[in-house]
Amino acid sequence: MKDIDFMARAIELAKKGQLKTQPNPMVGCVIVKNNKIVGEGWHQEYGKDHAEINAIKNCKKRFGLKKALKIIAGSDFYVNLEPCSIEKNTPPCSNALIDYKIKRLFCGTLDPNPKINGRGIRLLKKAGIKTKVGLLKNECKQLNKIFFTNQKKLRPYIILKSAQSIDGKIALKNGDSNWISNPESRKDSHHIRSKVRGILIGKKTAEKDNPSLTVRLTNKELGIGKNEIIKQPTKIIIGNLKKSKNNNKLFANNANVIIGSRLSAKQVENLEYIEYKGRDFLEKFLKDLLSRNISSILVEGGQKTLNTFIASNLFDELVIYTAPIFLGDGSISTLSLKPPNSIKKSTRLKKVKIERFKNDIKTTYYNTNI
Repeated sequence: MKDIDFMARAIELAKKGQLKTQPNPMVGCVIVKNNKIVGEGWHQEYGKDHAEINAIKNCKKRFGLKKALKIIAGSDFYVNLEPCSIEKNTPPCSNALIDYKIKRLFCGTLDPNPKINGRGIRLLKKAGIKTKVGLLKNECKQLNKIFFTNQKKLRPYIILKSAQSIDGKIALKNGDSNWISNPESRKDSHHIRSKVRGILIGKKTAEKDNPSLTVRLTNKELGIGKNEIIKQPTKIIIGNLKKSKNNNKLFANNANVIIGSRLSAKQVENLEYIEYKGRDFLEKFLKDLLSRNISSILVEGGQKTLNTFIASNLFDELVIYTAPIFLGDGSISTLSLKPPNSIKKSTRLKKVKIERFKNDIKTTYYNTNI
């Protein structure tokens, strides 16, 4: 096997933690000795052991403690992200690699966290460990796009999602929108929900639709064990919303709810009101959400909410499910943005994926204007 194959395996391992590691990044680790994998692991859950430690434990389990120590000494480690060098929930991994006397470290990308960026690599080099950074760099960065956005933009990674008719409408004039997309598309949208830490809607959607905003998939559909439990995303509402019978599903089962508005309200268990004085508080709200470990958000609001995020250029992905139906003139359009002064000044997105769910078409775009 080649270096690139071992890094590809590290990336494959890292993906196993995608439902439980946020706000931490997904990291996989492969230990190689004499061109053979002797240990591997991944960061399984936020607050628990990192990938490097789990790979070391795996090596010990395979060969026993005494033999594993000899194997790890002089071995090569492949990780998709720079080993941590500061102590937070766990001891620094870079120190462990030095203590185990590894020979070389192959790293996909440096950690974008300014407190760590390059520090772990410098510590390893100082200890005489050879390092190589940049193996499968683009794949490693794409894997942790959420974490990189958090660190560089100081806000959550934001996905805008909408289901529309073929003529670009999200609801009839009377507000009826159940259901534009088919069951397969809706199931796929729940997979997106399972990978984010928060789901955001506007006040009007909360009052009119009374949505549950939960992940409603079986463990088998999520690809996890029977006894595993994933944390439901936090429900986030923008606007002066108070708990009532009109939105009781939002607050059911002691769900975690955060409301950002200009309303001053009493804090109760699992419900937090964040008060803002100015009218335009979206950017500040997003930073406050990140400080609460909400590292990624799926925006499922109506036209006004989607317009606000797009007009403010506060999004990273746009996901559109298009159903083969017409809703006609007078129906509510997906978007209602102000026109640019010229075509050259229009916002252009990068189309990255097209998928089909029976007769619905899902198109995913990246925002390259940020």
